[in-house]
Amino acid sequence: MSNSSPQNNPLEDFEYQLLDTGSFQKLEQFGPHRFTRPAPQAIWPKSLSKEEWKKSEGEYNYFKGKETGGEWKLFKKLPQDGWEIKFHNLTFKVQPTGFGHIGLFPEQALNWLWIMDRLKQLNGKKIKVLNVFGYTGASTLAAASAGAEVTHIDASKGSVTWAKKNLELSGLAEKPVRWIVDDAMKYMQREHRRGNKYDAIIMDPPSFGRGPKGEVWNIENKLSEFMEACQNILSDSPEFLLFTTHSPGFSALTLKNMMLTYLSPCQTGKFETGEMFIPDVSSGLNLPNGFYARWVAH
Repeated sequence: MSNSSPQNNPLEDFEYQLLDTGSFQKLEQFGPHRFTRPAPQAIWPKSLSKEEWKKSEGEYNYFKGKETGGEWKLFKKLPQDGWEIKFHNLTFKVQPTGFGHIGLFPEQALNWLWIMDRLKQLNGKKIKVLNVFGYTGASTLAAASAGAEVTHIDASKGSVTWAKKNLELSGLAEKPVRWIVDDAMKYMQREHRRGNKYDAIIMDPPSFGRGPKGEVWNIENKLSEFMEACQNILSDSPEFLLFTTHSPGFSALTLKNMMLTYLSPCQTGKFETGEMFIPDVSSGLNLPNGFYARWVAH
């Protein structure tokens, strides 16, 4: 990410490390547990020895010939209900999932700090934040911890339940957070009809997904409609916007262009754009992992 971040090393106070990358894999430490997962972008050779990689407690591999869908091979018994790791003042429950995730996207760490920093600069001003496709709630926790009133929406009931647990583990259960299990587009369209507005929107749309009633989301076909829905519920004087994606073919410039085209407040204010990445502590390389565009009003 860019050097304009609020802290030089966003992972310094994070119980996560990217231990090594290479040969299309990454070796990661989530608290006391170590895992191997695919990293198609890691086309360089590994730095650590085979012995270090063999200390992995589980390995996720894509099904043969595919880059989505796969299965875990666990080498050790893990805590049945997951375990906790900390990031600054936040606490997250993590555990391997059927999609190959661990319940957290570490490449977003700098964005969580950015959210907190933006809200702190408002000097206690109360604003309404919408976190769309909120997953297990890291951005929601970041915003709530810094004083925002947050609406968290995700089509997965399991993800929303997980996010609620993270809020409780972080000691933030009393913060004003609304939890919505719904199709993002339908919810935003209803909010527009109700006349509800938000002062900040956090967007992390997936490449593909399904709503709770089988609604199909495909980013190439739906993104324009999604951006229009965001415009309809954005306040006349919004404070900030955060737009991230992991979709192939989308760049930071693409995200900025979409915001400039569809979100009229973006014609003024300030943009930051760049590539999300995770520092590899062994090689000193950075593992690229998606793009971001961030906008602030002033």
